[in-house]
Amino acid sequence: MNLDPKFLIAGLCVLAISFALALIQKLVRRRRLEDAIAPRPMAMAPQSMAGPTLLADTGNARPQTMGGATKTIAIVHDFGLPDNQRTEHREYLTVREAFEVLAQIRSVDANTPIDIILHTPGGSAFACEMIAAALKDRPRTTAYVPYCAMSAGTIIALATEKVVMGDHACLGPIDLQLGPFSAESFIRLLKEKPIKDVDDMFVLLGYLAEKDLKTARQRACEMLNKKHFGRDDACQLTDFLVSGDLPHSEQINRARAAELGVNVAKGDCPEAVYRMVDARLELLAGGNGSNPSSNFDPDFKAKDPN
Repeated sequence: MNLDPKFLIAGLCVLAISFALALIQKLVRRRRLEDAIAPRPMAMAPQSMAGPTLLADTGNARPQTMGGATKTIAIVHDFGLPDNQRTEHREYLTVREAFEVLAQIRSVDANTPIDIILHTPGGSAFACEMIAAALKDRPRTTAYVPYCAMSAGTIIALATEKVVMGDHACLGPIDLQLGPFSAESFIRLLKEKPIKDVDDMFVLLGYLAEKDLKTARQRACEMLNKKHFGRDDACQLTDFLVSGDLPHSEQINRARAAELGVNVAKGDCPEAVYRMVDARLELLAGGNGSNPSSNFDPDFKAKDPN
C-alpha cells in the first residue's frame, strides 16, 4: 500500500507540534518549581514569637532589629509524592545540598547569627555531619522546625544553640541505618542467635554495624552543641538517640525533646517560617495539575470549592 506523502508530512507535523508543546509544558513546570524554591522575602514575625525576629529571605544576610545581620538558610524536602509519583524536588538531604549549605554559611563572617529552617525526613549521614560541624561552634545559631526534622535533620538541629519547634513539630532518633534496619539490629542478631545459624552476609554486616555504631556515637556527641545537655552529661542525650532503642520513625515532640536535654525555646515557630515552608509544600500538592485530588489547579492556585 502506498502512503500519500501529504499524510506522512501531516503526521510528522502533528508529532513535532505535540513534542514541542510537551517540551514547553515541561519547561514551564520546571520554571514554576524553581520559582517556588528560590529565595524570597518573608514578612516580619511578631516580636513576641520565640527566637529572633525573622524577616528573612532564604539566601541572603538580612538586617535584624537588634544585633546586626542574620543569615537564614532553609533545608526543605518534600518527603515524596503518593503513588510513586516522580518529583523534581529534593526528597532527602544529599551531599550536593550540603555543599550548597556550607557555601551559604561560608558567605558570612563567623559572628553572623544563622537561622536554619528544617523540614526534612533526613538523608545522608555524611552530608548532615558536614553541616553540623560547620554550625556547632558558631555563636547565635537557631534551628526552626515548624513540622519535623527527623534523623539527619535532628543532627543538624542539635548542632545549633537553640531549637524553635512548632506546637506539633517533632525531632527523631539518629540511630545509624544499614538498609531498612538499624545498626543495632544486626548487633543484636549476632548476640541472640548462634553465629553458625547466621548467613555470612549478616555476620559481616554485624561486624560493620558494630564499628559504625561506635563511630556514630562518638561523632554525634562531637557535633552536639553544648547548649544542649542530657540528664547527666551532654553525650547522654546523643547516646540515647543513637542507641536504637526507639523506632527510627519515633516522633519526639517539643516537651519530650526538652525533657531529654534539648535546648528548646518556649513558644511556637514564627508565622513567617510556616508561610515559607507551606508555600513550598502547596506547590508540591499541586504537582503538574494532573492530580484530581489536589486542592490546587495547574497554576498552583487554590481550586474554587464550587
